Amino acid sequence: MGRVEILTGVERRRVWTAEDKLRIVAEVETSGSGVAEIARRHHILPQQIYTWRKKLGRDIRSASGSGVTLLPVALIGPDAESEPDRAAAAEKVAAKRPAKLSRIEIGCKGGRILKVDASIAPETLKALIRSVEDA
Repeated sequence: MGRVEILTGVERRRVWTAEDKLRIVAEVETSGSGVAEIARRHHILPQQIYTWRKKLGRDIRSASGSGVTLLPVALIGPDAESEPDRAAAAEKVAAKRPAKLSRIEIGCKGGRILKVDASIAPETLKALIRSVEDA
């Protein structure tokens, strides 16, 4: 006669559906709780959530909803253009801006960050950057 083994405990290897994985990863992103807390709540290891997030192509840092967008910036020297051309270009850019107020973050020397409204005048911005970097 062969040997029979009966397991009465909870099976440790669970099968998670794609919907369950998405729900748990989304819970981490939206709840504000840490990965470890969410993992304990669902009786899994935090590494499992990180693995699912990697496979699903999600990143908690980029899913924070901050709406940060990086834009190209060009520095214009005083002799690059005439003053009227520069003012016309600034007005043209201002006309294309959306109605929603935007903010710009500029990394300055010494690790300082300057946060300003996107509608700031270029000359004012230049003076602010110089004063922050000289401080």
